[in-house]
Amino acid sequence: MTSVTEAVQALRGLRLTEVRRVANIVIVVVRPDGGTGWTIHAQCPFRVVHGDVILLGSRDMNWPRDRGTDRDEAFENGTTKFDAQAEFLTGRFAEGDFRVTGAKLGPGGEVVLEATNDGDPIRLEIFPDCSGPWIESWRLFALDEGAGSYVYPEAAGRD
Repeated sequence: MTSVTEAVQALRGLRLTEVRRVANIVIVVVRPDGGTGWTIHAQCPFRVVHGDVILLGSRDMNWPRDRGTDRDEAFENGTTKFDAQAEFLTGRFAEGDFRVTGAKLGPGGEVVLEATNDGDPIRLEIFPDCSGPWIESWRLFALDEGAGSYVYPEAAGRD
């Protein structure tokens, strides 16, 4: 693969296996039936949508899972609404066979992954919201050791 567009399109047919976070970075993992796969690290807005319902959004990191809990404490302890929903979705991915049926790089670095499990579709949407050409919004990593990565915007990956 030579371009970010080709790298995103290569996710088609892979199995969605995990969504989680490290600090405020959303991590999505997709894998082939055999092999290591890819991970996306999104530092910009992100959401998972089922029909008209948002199942998970990056701003969910701002809210504690349990009312009355301090926001900062929930963020640090991994007990936000995001963490709870990400755990739920990862569990559903493990129970089902969510295959990426569509993978598209759109205008402004938007990434849309569509995945289905027995015809029940979900969409993962990543949408950069920063105008700086050297500020990384997301990165796509091959999980094979020594394999490369793809960055959006591409200028953010240059020294």
